[in-house]
Amino acid sequence: MINLELALKEKRILVVDDLVEARSALKKMITILGATQIDTATDGREAMDFIMEREYDIVLSDYNLGKGKDGQQILEEARYCNRLRATALFILVTGENAVEMVMGALEYEPDNYITKPFTLNMLRERLTRILTTKLELAEVDSAIDQGDTDRAIELAAAVLENNPKLMIPVTRILGKLYIRQKRYNDAIKIYSELLNKRSVSWARLGQAICMHFLGDSRSALALLKQTLIVHPMYVQCYDWTATILRSLGDAKGAQKQLEKAVEISPKAVLRQMELGQLAYNNGDFPVAEAAFEQAIKLGRHSCYKNSGNYLKFARTVHHELKAGEQSREQRTRVEKAFKAIDELRQDYAGQDSIMFETSIVEGRTHTSLNDEDKARASAQRAEEILQRMKDPSHEQQLQMTEAYIDTGQHVKAKKLMRTLEKQGLAAAELAQLQSLEENLNQMVIRDHTAALNARGVGHYEKGEFADAITAFDEAASYDEAGVSVLLNAIQAKISLIENTQIDISQLKDCYRYFQRIGKIGNNDERYERYERLKGTFMRLKRAAGL
Repeated sequence: MINLELALKEKRILVVDDLVEARSALKKMITILGATQIDTATDGREAMDFIMEREYDIVLSDYNLGKGKDGQQILEEARYCNRLRATALFILVTGENAVEMVMGALEYEPDNYITKPFTLNMLRERLTRILTTKLELAEVDSAIDQGDTDRAIELAAAVLENNPKLMIPVTRILGKLYIRQKRYNDAIKIYSELLNKRSVSWARLGQAICMHFLGDSRSALALLKQTLIVHPMYVQCYDWTATILRSLGDAKGAQKQLEKAVEISPKAVLRQMELGQLAYNNGDFPVAEAAFEQAIKLGRHSCYKNSGNYLKFARTVHHELKAGEQSREQRTRVEKAFKAIDELRQDYAGQDSIMFETSIVEGRTHTSLNDEDKARASAQRAEEILQRMKDPSHEQQLQMTEAYIDTGQHVKAKKLMRTLEKQGLAAAELAQLQSLEENLNQMVIRDHTAALNARGVGHYEKGEFADAITAFDEAASYDEAGVSVLLNAIQAKISLIENTQIDISQLKDCYRYFQRIGKIGNNDERYERYERLKGTFMRLKRAAGL
């Protein structure tokens, strides 16, 4: 065992706790144990400032730090920024008893954790044990810090041979290094040697990962399933099960596994992001909405904060909105979507690509709510931003085209389509453009039929039945013509016959239009008119001897 006092004297230590009494007590304890170089931080932001400025040997962080970053997010961000050397220690101090709190933090592999309350002797014993092991692995960790994986593997193998008691920590290091080098058979071998002596769940997970990369995904899934039977809270097994299922084309099965992982550990922002995207692709918008909402919440004080989470959340909400609905649930959903859009405008102002997409998503949301004026205003903002861009992408121009179509700006949509056709689109982009062109043609036809219908109604109201029939028949010649247009055409033909004479061709047209309409339910507001016209048609048909 090491001399703790001498070991701590050489270490630069950071203590993080938002409570002054707890912070002072921990600092006092490690000072008594021999530490001399101690910095203290009162919250996650200050802790990260220290970590970015200085190299620490030990970080002792409380889990719950009030507002802002928590201990998990400090560890997460420090690893993301490569500010925690392999030779350093991150020890989580927590009074949290909730499973999801502890599991979320352990996913980022703190070197250890201490549960409050603890005594000076408990802290001494824990630090002595941790630092003793760390000293044995110092050369291995140094090689890892230097990026010399081959040397690290060689040193770790030597430590294992000379000190079999360190088999568990050394195997964990070796397994990761072998996987990093894609030496999957070597990794399986080292994991198997440990598993032959004792059951260790992370070693089984390591074997399953290697099996998957070696092409035996089914065996990997079976091993993960066995591991979860023994350790049902081992969240990374659900993650890898999802990864493997997705590689096998089972996206819905993968989503179910990630949902289980989120139930166990809901505070992992990357998992929430992955679940949100997977559920969105699967068309499961309620799950996607909840996941992206959590990703936004968790990401606000995380290194993983990004505009994509806000945009994806708003897009997901757009899919769930129902025009004209005034339910409390819908109002809440709309408020959240526009709050996300407002945050985007505040946090990413000046970044044209993000502001462009924000306006596009905002416009689609207004379109879903049938708010044409606001949808057009959003499209106008997007257009202004697009014009500022020096080299807008094909995807951005396609999004603008869709916004033009959604807001009835057909001339602008057509013009942008012609521009895109000259830019040499990829196959997927060309298919998207063709789909937009089809949508535009359908909308143009719908607008044209609506105009013809209005013209026909005008003639009919003046008693100009022949002219009304001409307009209604032209409108009805399009497949997009709706039930109301067809009923108008039938009514005009019947009125002409009743005011002139039996016309077999007009009756045949009526019959054809009734066939196109099919059955109308008695809950439909057009039901009575339909039945009345059908009754008159049948009377005229009998009178004509048909």
